[in-house]
Amino acid sequence: MRSLILSAVVLFLLARCANQTSPTGGPQDKKPPVLIKSFPKDNQRNFAGKTFELEFDEYVQLKNANEEVLITPSLGKKSKIVAKKNRVIINPEKPLQENTTYTINFRDAVQDLNERNPVYNLRLAFSTGPEIDSLKIFGSVNELFKEQPPDKITVALYQRDTFNIFNHTPTYFTRTNSKGQFSITNLKAGEYYIYAFDDKNRNLKVDSKTERFGFVSSQLILNGQKSDSVRISLFKVDARPLKITSIRNTDRQSKLRFNKALDTLHLEATQTELTYQYADTQDEVLIYNPPKKDSLQIRIFARDSIGHTIDTIAYIKTTDTKLPKERFAVKFAEPKYNLETKTMVVEASFNKPLLGFGLDSLYIQLDTTQFLPINKTDISIDPLKHRLRITKKFQAIEPQDKRSKPPVPIFIAGKGALISIDEDSVKSHTAAIKILREDETGTLTINVATNQTTYTLELLDSKNTIVSKISNPNLHTFKNLIPDEYKIRIITDKNANGKWDVGNYETGTEPEPVFLFRTIDKKFSTPVRANWEVGPLSIKF
Repeated sequence: MRSLILSAVVLFLLARCANQTSPTGGPQDKKPPVLIKSFPKDNQRNFAGKTFELEFDEYVQLKNANEEVLITPSLGKKSKIVAKKNRVIINPEKPLQENTTYTINFRDAVQDLNERNPVYNLRLAFSTGPEIDSLKIFGSVNELFKEQPPDKITVALYQRDTFNIFNHTPTYFTRTNSKGQFSITNLKAGEYYIYAFDDKNRNLKVDSKTERFGFVSSQLILNGQKSDSVRISLFKVDARPLKITSIRNTDRQSKLRFNKALDTLHLEATQTELTYQYADTQDEVLIYNPPKKDSLQIRIFARDSIGHTIDTIAYIKTTDTKLPKERFAVKFAEPKYNLETKTMVVEASFNKPLLGFGLDSLYIQLDTTQFLPINKTDISIDPLKHRLRITKKFQAIEPQDKRSKPPVPIFIAGKGALISIDEDSVKSHTAAIKILREDETGTLTINVATNQTTYTLELLDSKNTIVSKISNPNLHTFKNLIPDEYKIRIITDKNANGKWDVGNYETGTEPEPVFLFRTIDKKFSTPVRANWEVGPLSIKF
């Protein structure tokens, strides 16, 4: 019996020994791989090899090598970069040029196998000639109207006057870090042009249809002296030539489709008044009630944001294609009341052209017995963008008993207040007009110092809605502000044409500068509380 028990214990212990588990505990490996040697060596001259090789003190792997490893001047998109045990090997697609300085920036591409610790600041420079170029261009990239700097933006250089950023690939390029900063090193003396773009398709060409880009119109001259930091502003604009892509006719309307959004549009036809508006986006135009029999010749005048124009003839007509009747819809924004000017503003958008108004159904209810009508002169319409704005000045009623709360005015758009081109209307809409007391609001004072002569200062709330805008202010106080976090944006108008102009690479015109105010502690917003007086904020640009 004792021998049986002893045998069972031995078998149990052997089974426990057979179940091996991974060891637990121990310090985490935070040490990145260390470069032991490279071919070529850093700063090597007269390099004549055809491949590059780096050896590390441990096994390594590559992360996004085609994106992270930047070789300038470029040796071809099809260059092969592989990791084998503790080595990284690069086989260039193109042969090396004579008397040329090359740089290889690995960024975060080379990592260890276990913890993926990247080799920090791994970079090689070498030359196929007797000298290594040592000049440098550095700077930062920002995006217009945005607070945060863009990450991983390609910054590129070219020297030829015939170079086109939409068709050609650059010789020198790099990518920005998370702070929007960049540097391009080991450059030879000469004259350069610089630009930046969000290279989404990784072809080193700007695709303006889908990619943000920016450029500096003036040349950068490198002559061995220290140069100032370069700042490039990204913007989004479709630089393709403007054209009509299709005309679709139905039984009730014709649709013109363009290859991109329009800035201005005018349609006309002989002896016929056309009713038209943009669709949901400004690259499509809807023409209502085309002729029932013959084709109608229309003339189209269109312009995009960078000045490309179309002046052409087209034909529209009714077809048998049935278009479902669209229900009339109107979307009202919340009424806004300005305590200083005693004015209410209500904005609305609609989906079909307006035939008219039922003014009897459009009014403000001041209290249970008093009603203020909305007149036609109080309404402004943008028929092309299907928007309207109602502006009405009135004094809120104060109760005789100061201890009582004042009545809340109500904006009312009853059924039939707005009538569409199809003679249909929408359900009634009511909205309370919130009016704060002065002690429930705050003020914000700004003091502007600038050499710009024409600009607009915009005050935005926490939802990035424009609360107020002023032209060319110096010292100004925004009064009766609803408690919120506010931002200040300055939009310059260098050509004084009354609007902000986007950049145009074809004409070498950079976008007009946009400045976002930052506080001393580097914040973009400033709090305004009830009964507060904030400022004056010193704004310099």
